[in-house]
Amino acid sequence: MDSTVRFILSLSIGFAVIIGIVRFRRIAPSYYPFIYRVIVVLIVEILNRILTETGHPDAFILLLNIFSYIDFFLFLWLFHNWGLFNRKRSTFITIASIFFVIWLLENSLLTGFFKHNLYFFILYAFALIFFSVSTFNKMVVHERSSIFRNPKFWISLGIIIFYTFFIVVVTTGLSLFMYNVSKEFRRELQGISVYSNLLVNLLYAVAVIWIPRKKNFTSLF
Repeated sequence: MDSTVRFILSLSIGFAVIIGIVRFRRIAPSYYPFIYRVIVVLIVEILNRILTETGHPDAFILLLNIFSYIDFFLFLWLFHNWGLFNRKRSTFITIASIFFVIWLLENSLLTGFFKHNLYFFILYAFALIFFSVSTFNKMVVHERSSIFRNPKFWISLGIIIFYTFFIVVVTTGLSLFMYNVSKEFRRELQGISVYSNLLVNLLYAVAVIWIPRKKNFTSLF
């Protein structure tokens, strides 16, 4: 697939960004981490294009490695706001700290900051899928309204689709599997990932549309 077409399709995250910015002051604050996340993704996609075109691939790898933890942290914050960890701040901080230590150790001791930290990518992708499935289960038990009007449904669905395929693509880059997978197969996977990314970006835009308004509290006095 042509790199220009791939870049244009990656900008589909802009739909969620635009809707999120327009609605930002009116939406529930618990969804702010998701808005921050889609904005960061759009910035990373643009920087990817710039750094690639100007011949600085190592700088983009460094950026991607940094983004990997930011991506995990923002989603973790979102799930914490949703009450997945029973709103225990200590649990949220503990999980964030453990993953930060793992991220730091892999980048500083194993791969270096200028090589893809594939093991952390896979680890946090599994974690986000697990959090999303848990959120689905809680929705089924506690939610009484239509799940199709629930932004949690669309965001969790997007996470499951994207990161499941993401794990498959990243796994083919590990040395354990790399030599058993043809270059053509890896190229086909990367091509399919572009369209799965497009689908997920559209799901995120739908999610932003359904984010509830912030609750206004009126004083009794």
